[in-house]
Amino acid sequence: MVCGKCGRVFDDSKQDYCSYCKTVHTPQGEPVRDIKGVLCYIAERFGENILLNRRRTDALIADLFPKENSVRRLAYIALYDGCAQKLWAVRGKPFEVRSAAAARCVKSLRDEIGLKGRAAATAVEAVAAALKCDISFKMDAPAPAAETESRKNITDSAEQYSLGRHFDRVKDYDKALYWFVQSAQQDCAEAEYYVGFYLMEGRGGNQDVKSAREWFLRAAENGIPAAQYMTGYFFAEGIACELNEAYAFEWFLKAAKQGYEEAIKVIALCYETGTFMERNPEAAKRWRSLLPEQQRTEPENMPPEEETEPPEPLPDDGEEDYQSARRCLAEKDYQAAAMFYRHAAELGHAKAQCSYGKCLYLGQGTEKNVYAAYSWFQKAAAQGLDIAQYNLGVMYLKGTGVEKNRAEAKKYFRMAAENGHAEAARVLEKLGN
Repeated sequence: MVCGKCGRVFDDSKQDYCSYCKTVHTPQGEPVRDIKGVLCYIAERFGENILLNRRRTDALIADLFPKENSVRRLAYIALYDGCAQKLWAVRGKPFEVRSAAAARCVKSLRDEIGLKGRAAATAVEAVAAALKCDISFKMDAPAPAAETESRKNITDSAEQYSLGRHFDRVKDYDKALYWFVQSAQQDCAEAEYYVGFYLMEGRGGNQDVKSAREWFLRAAENGIPAAQYMTGYFFAEGIACELNEAYAFEWFLKAAKQGYEEAIKVIALCYETGTFMERNPEAAKRWRSLLPEQQRTEPENMPPEEETEPPEPLPDDGEEDYQSARRCLAEKDYQAAAMFYRHAAELGHAKAQCSYGKCLYLGQGTEKNVYAAYSWFQKAAAQGLDIAQYNLGVMYLKGTGVEKNRAEAKKYFRMAAENGHAEAARVLEKLGN
């Protein structure tokens, strides 16, 4: 079977996951990466009632899908709210009863957990599908990407690219293409590559191979190895351009020198077969030596995958939740932003602790609580975050959430100023005078 993620071949008669990237596949060969596929896979393999035990399900997702952190988080939130128990109880009930229960689950996730409406509906649908509980409810249509742009007015190319990657992960390809184009027009090389890829594949509803080649060329000239490889491929095959083997080899070589594996294979193959240049087995051997060791190991010589322990997942430092919160903030979804900030803050992420403290201080996306805000600012300040130290200084100076204390205010302003906070330095100077 060919892996739907990395493109490598693995023996699906022995295992249902790729030996290289560990992506699990369905019997039909589709990679399992979304929450519906993950929960259905676990229910089919371990029994549907496994979903009633959220901790056991969370552990299985961590072991079987170690890289799908966003799916794991969404599944844990849905199961934590008792979604599985509610739908399990109505499995044999009439269709209207099942659909009403699903609608209540969505409302509960939105109102009590703070999960965004469309994400909540997706999570409930996934749990229902895994439990074989047929449901149906109406979801609000997403706003067009151009309309959200007029509301947010995001002009930074890096932030636009980040939003494009976010929508790409959630498979909202229309919005993803919109943001990639906005970023690529400001000469963001990574966004240029994604625009080329989207136009080549027809994602976002617009397939234009000629424009894709032009975007790949722009990204290649900006040093993106994957784009250099694709540019070489276009010239080697004569796709949307005149066939030019010398030019193709030049781009393959540039990508290979940056360690891009597919380009290294092409260069080695060219030297082995004498394509584009004279045959040179020694040069081919040197190029192949640059490939990872597992590429040169025959599958039958490898130990059985079933006998190896699954790798321990990397510790979660909260960065992914923090970035998710920033994206929700850009979408003006303040409740979801506060939820993700809280998750990251509880994992010790200093910036998230400060941001969640700000949400509590202003009552933005969560109930206003200046005392809790002070506690989170303290935790972030203890990690040396200048903004949190400045915020504590302001709270002591104004007596907000704490007893007014000019000396404590000056102490925190001094700490923030020493860490490079310019406004804290100006306030400290005024207090001194």
